[in-house]
Amino acid sequence: MPPPADDIEASMPLVSDFVKRLYRLLEDPSVQHIVSWSPHGDTFMVKDINEFTASILPKFFKHSNFASFVRQLNKYDFHKIKTTDDGLYGEHCWTFHHPNFNMHNIEKLKHIRRKPPVPRSVSNPAASSSYQCDIPSNMLYDMQSQLDYLSSMQAETSSHIRDLDQKYDDMRVAMSEFQRNVEQQDQLMQALAQNFYSGALRAGPPPPQQQYEWYRT
Repeated sequence: MPPPADDIEASMPLVSDFVKRLYRLLEDPSVQHIVSWSPHGDTFMVKDINEFTASILPKFFKHSNFASFVRQLNKYDFHKIKTTDDGLYGEHCWTFHHPNFNMHNIEKLKHIRRKPPVPRSVSNPAASSSYQCDIPSNMLYDMQSQLDYLSSMQAETSSHIRDLDQKYDDMRVAMSEFQRNVEQQDQLMQALAQNFYSGALRAGPPPPQQQYEWYRT
């Protein structure tokens, strides 16, 4: 069970604003279908990236950029991980972990701090003739997170396009079937009309007396 609200507020003065908002978000029961703690409470999961970006981020973090949210997590040393729970919520579920971010241990939240900037490495004068580019690990993680996000969005878009293609094919089959039914009904009506006309010709005109009676009536 998560700690009571009073306990949360009591420890919040020592917790950074971003971590504070994140923890309060995960304690909100109205968003559990979009983002929530994992069953063990040691990670949290973003189950629906689109809905999270559209409705959760603007409400809790005042922006609507999922890549920016991931960058912020990285600055506080959260890491995206793969777990067996991901499959329960679809291939686009993202799970994040920090050793001090736990639903059952709010006291550890105050230990979550922004990572210090990585100092630039001093170039070796002996190697000045060769070009060196040292990319900080947090930047690499940030780039990988954005690539993962773009890949996830591309997969979701491709899935949506496949669904539209299938619906279009189903519609074409239905229209073709409808057209065949109309043609069959038209042929049936023509056959009935032809049979009725042929029968009338074979029967010939009614006798004069019957014609006279028809006329009188």
